[in-house]
Amino acid sequence: MPTKLSAEQIKKVNTILAHLDVAANEIQSNYESLGIPFDMAKEVVNNLDKTADELEQRTFGLGSLERRQVELLREAKVIQRDGDEPYMVTFENPMKPVQTDADEPYMQAYADDQSSAVETGKSETGRPLAP
Repeated sequence: MPTKLSAEQIKKVNTILAHLDVAANEIQSNYESLGIPFDMAKEVVNNLDKTADELEQRTFGLGSLERRQVELLREAKVIQRDGDEPYMVTFENPMKPVQTDADEPYMQAYADDQSSAVETGKSETGRPLAP
């Protein structure tokens, strides 16, 4: 259960969380030039991420962690796919229908990615959330 924090304490925790993220990103991006084996770098990055998640959850509550994860998922993109993986494009917009029938015109309402709108209850496009 998160405790009530002062503005200064919140700022300190956010600074620590930012430093953990920077450290994880640096190790992930530069492990080879640092002479760190991949398996070790992966373990360190995963542990830093886990520590940051636990700190955020204990400090700000589970809701804060879930909101941040939703934001990260919205920013996620497929970096690379093989020619035999056409289905990977569905991860660019997980809400977009893969196939619709002619008698389902309402399915076009899902063509834009409003997955965050489900979390916030606010449209990102100005269109209503439901047709």
